[in-house]
Amino acid sequence: MWLPGWLDWYKKPEYRDIKEYSNAIISGKRPASPDGRGRASVPARLRLERVLDNKTCSPMSLYDFYMYLKYIEFSPENLEFFVWFKSYEDQYKRALAGHGDAHSINSATESTASLTKNNDSPSDAYSTDPEIAETLARITEMISTQAMCEGDVCKPTFDLPKAPKIKKSADNASKLNRAVSTLNLIDANEGRRAELNAVIKTFLQPGSEKELNIPAPMRDTALEALSHSSDPAHLKPIADHVYLLLRNCSHRNFVRLGVSNGTFETLCVATALGIALTIAGVLCVLLRAFTPHIGAHSRFDVFAAWPMWWLGLSLILSGMRGSCFFLLLFTRRQPLPWERFDDSASMISQRSGIVRALSRLMIFDRKLRVKDAHLRRLQHRIVMQSLLFGAFFSCVGVCIFIFLPIWKETRPLNN
Repeated sequence: MWLPGWLDWYKKPEYRDIKEYSNAIISGKRPASPDGRGRASVPARLRLERVLDNKTCSPMSLYDFYMYLKYIEFSPENLEFFVWFKSYEDQYKRALAGHGDAHSINSATESTASLTKNNDSPSDAYSTDPEIAETLARITEMISTQAMCEGDVCKPTFDLPKAPKIKKSADNASKLNRAVSTLNLIDANEGRRAELNAVIKTFLQPGSEKELNIPAPMRDTALEALSHSSDPAHLKPIADHVYLLLRNCSHRNFVRLGVSNGTFETLCVATALGIALTIAGVLCVLLRAFTPHIGAHSRFDVFAAWPMWWLGLSLILSGMRGSCFFLLLFTRRQPLPWERFDDSASMISQRSGIVRALSRLMIFDRKLRVKDAHLRRLQHRIVMQSLLFGAFFSCVGVCIFIFLPIWKETRPLNN
């Protein structure tokens, strides 16, 4: 049965622990392929592919995803490695397209591999290794705020620098091109191998500070192949495994928090207000029905409780999906947990517990605009669904009470 998009009920993705999920795959307790459950819980416009392609905006941008992994889930190495791999793979394919010979590309790296193979000690700290520091800085730059979208216009994530243009004369154009291409290939191969060694020491070697949680046979196979080749195909199984963890765990949890526009304290207050209004509506009906006695009031007094039930149930339905109803109405949100690490984190930590909790309420906390257009549509849909289903349940409540034999019109006549 086809339903309009605004009637497609949004349900929060369930939380998944990435360490438990990864260990279950490594141990064979669950298959590596997606289990298919809860796919509809992640909106299509906010899926992981769009986030990685930087087609989403704040608070669902690639940078926001990285900040979530860094400060909330504590697994930024997965995104760092995957972003680097896509860039590295793109560079490698461009080199193949320009020279058309994979052997010529790998042959230059085999000589440098023997020089750097003995330096891949797990005890080397990446903070003191200039090659590792430079590689990590480049990865961070690709995920930094410079790669974020501005307004509703997104910038590409893997925008690699173009080759410099060289002025050519009619006589020596072909010779100059061949010479420049040869020099560029040598420099590119040396830089590629140095960058690859830095990534091996940072992400793949056992005991490294950013070690990926991957199966040991997969790691050993990749390290053996990379010792004599720089082909990104050797890293493809690891990248696929990391992408599986990002899609089935981290991104689901990220969307679960990102769609929420209020803090835990704000949601508790809004939901409690909804519960109070719902109970107040029930008490209103009971008081009108039984005071001063049964049958003293008209059954149409039940409609006095309908607005309270409608607003109360709308607040509850919004809160159950992690959103504050009032903030949704104005397309505003409070800072998300990972955004609080960017500014005034030290000032907040110096406050007392009660003051810190009160400062996170909607009326005291600062409000931000939701920049991502698709997230705004989703939040508007949550508002419409909450209002619609709140009205439906309020009508059901009125129908239940209005026909009970406790009103003047429903009481039997006295003989």
